[in-house]
Amino acid sequence: MLFGERLQQSRNNLNLTQQDIANEMHVSRQTISSWERGNSYPDINSLVNLSDYYQVSLDVLLKEDTGMKEYLEKKEVTKSLKPIFRSLILAELFLVSLLLCDLFNLIHMGILFAPVLFAVLFIVLALNDLNSLNQSQSLGLKYTWQKYLSGDNGLKYALILPTLFTILGIIISLKEKSVGIPIIIAGIVFFFIIITRKPTRQK
Repeated sequence: MLFGERLQQSRNNLNLTQQDIANEMHVSRQTISSWERGNSYPDINSLVNLSDYYQVSLDVLLKEDTGMKEYLEKKEVTKSLKPIFRSLILAELFLVSLLLCDLFNLIHMGILFAPVLFAVLFIVLALNDLNSLNQSQSLGLKYTWQKYLSGDNGLKYALILPTLFTILGIIISLKEKSVGIPIIIAGIVFFFIIITRKPTRQK
């Protein structure tokens, strides 16, 4: 018996309606219905509350339902990865800011310019690896702004990043062509990658 079926059976044993349970769990009746049909799963707190309310152990509720176990494992992994993801993005923005300040002579990094540039590249690789893990495991590790840039909310939003790259490259090339031109090329490459890639199906 699957998790949703066990929930429904436990509720029926107590002669309660979905609305009764929804009131106790402080969720909507549709949420209870979704749990019982197996379309979604409760979070860990709701799961414990259901177990207490129905007087059914977690082992019994989760028995033979691999979907629920996978859902809980993914939730924990996603929760652990989000702070890492956020920290990498902040580090990337900080280092890119340093590089731009050096290019516009606001600060002088000297021999540190190359190591900082390599650090930026390594962070980009780490973020790409995280994104690959997210897609392969369907972790849902995406912030709202990422959905726009990835094209999930329309191609015009996804083109923001390559457009910014190209504009930034043009501005920098007015002062330093050897740095600006590669950035322009990177922006153009990103542009073609985005408009030619096949949309990915959401799991």
